[in-house]
Amino acid sequence: MHGDGTERSKDIDSTASMQFRAPFSRQNSAGAGLVLLYADNYEQFRPAYPVLERGSVLGRDPTADVSVPTRSASRHHARIERRGGVWRLIDLGGRNGTLCNGAFVTEAPIAHLDQVRVGDAIFKFVERDVESYARYRIDGAYVEAPGSQEGPPSFSMGRIVGGYQTRTLARSLYEIARSELSVLIRGESGTGKEIFAQQLHDWSGRRGPFLAVNCAAIPAALVEGELFGHRRGAFSGADRDRAGILRAAHEGTLFLDEIGDMPAEAQAKLLRVIQSKEFTPLGGTQAERIDVRIVAATHRDLDKLQQTGAFRADLFGRLNEHSVTLPPLRERKEDMFLLCTALAARHGRSEIRPSMVSMTALLHHDFPYNVRELEALLKRWAAADRGAEFGIQDLSDSIRDRMKTYGARGAALASPLAEDSRATVYPQYDEEPAEDGAPPPGGPLPPRTSPEESVLRDLLARHQGNVAAVARVLGRDRVQVHRWMRRYNLKADTFRG
Repeated sequence: MHGDGTERSKDIDSTASMQFRAPFSRQNSAGAGLVLLYADNYEQFRPAYPVLERGSVLGRDPTADVSVPTRSASRHHARIERRGGVWRLIDLGGRNGTLCNGAFVTEAPIAHLDQVRVGDAIFKFVERDVESYARYRIDGAYVEAPGSQEGPPSFSMGRIVGGYQTRTLARSLYEIARSELSVLIRGESGTGKEIFAQQLHDWSGRRGPFLAVNCAAIPAALVEGELFGHRRGAFSGADRDRAGILRAAHEGTLFLDEIGDMPAEAQAKLLRVIQSKEFTPLGGTQAERIDVRIVAATHRDLDKLQQTGAFRADLFGRLNEHSVTLPPLRERKEDMFLLCTALAARHGRSEIRPSMVSMTALLHHDFPYNVRELEALLKRWAAADRGAEFGIQDLSDSIRDRMKTYGARGAALASPLAEDSRATVYPQYDEEPAEDGAPPPGGPLPPRTSPEESVLRDLLARHQGNVAAVARVLGRDRVQVHRWMRRYNLKADTFRG
């Protein structure tokens, strides 16, 4: 799906073995830690880092507890420690500062899901289960721990996209997919409940269709007719028999979205269908046998609806034979990069990559409408055909406006709406030279130098126009490489294929 070519594959292969150079264990970890959300050179990072009982230092030094291999990080940049039962983030005086949730800090308490930025690497802090995040990079690649006998997962995620949290939920559905259990999927609007239901159907092996009904979109008076169908003469205007959705879904899966909005009378009849595996069309006298797997979903609190009598407790019991709750996007931002590339590919643009600037903005946004909101952004951008990199100018006004205060330290930042908004949306970090003044291995440029046009041309040709790969070789971010390309009037498309 990523289509970055041979060089990218080599980069991944060469770094996979380093991902677990420090083992996770209860002896050296408090269960808390940092999960990588994004860095341009994410392949050089571990997916997750434990916070040691004695505290952990973050920095560019390879021996740091949390090694941050980016030139914009100081060798010993920040520290996380636990004091008085509270986790604290402490800046160690690095020239580019340390950010927590988009604000520069010298020392601040941090809590579960807070974002920490060191140089050009963005992490989220978790208070538990950090080990569980360590198997998957942000691009979805599986990372095996040295000596592990586990191997990659034995099932395909199919249409579901995500890392540890998402995979855990997917596996729970995969394990019961071939049973006849009814399933209840809970979660906020836009979290992907129908996608999970479709994938459950794919795993089930049921030979009938997958059909979806939005219970909130059907007028109460018509719900029963839509579900059960009707016989000729059942009501005024019923001049012929009409099969309902239940009959159409025979031997398949019926997805009842927004089940919390189903009228009480229809709830009673649905309960009988689930219990007896048969239904009677409106105006009919003879029950019909049916083989349908029911998957229901809701964003509403069914427990409260039961207490008020708005939702039947016995129906809830039948629907809740197996249940999963999908977390909102703001709680699983480790999926952001993979979702961006997957959604872009879904809309015909598999070459699309978000820039560091746009990823900073996306990770800083709460996404009240969840994955649906993110997909709308990617869909619009794909239709605009602006090139292979998703930049800040491609984001919504609400996201761009929120970035106006990102990196605040008492002085106003340059507006992200400035002419070169790619450069000004987040603080411009200075790069620190290597300890001996020489560039690190792999060819990065010395600080504050530019490549000659011939060198940039050669790198673009070698990497087939892959700007991210060129940026990694030069030790710069993609924004800077794009600036140089504009200076020399070079187009990435010229070097592709």
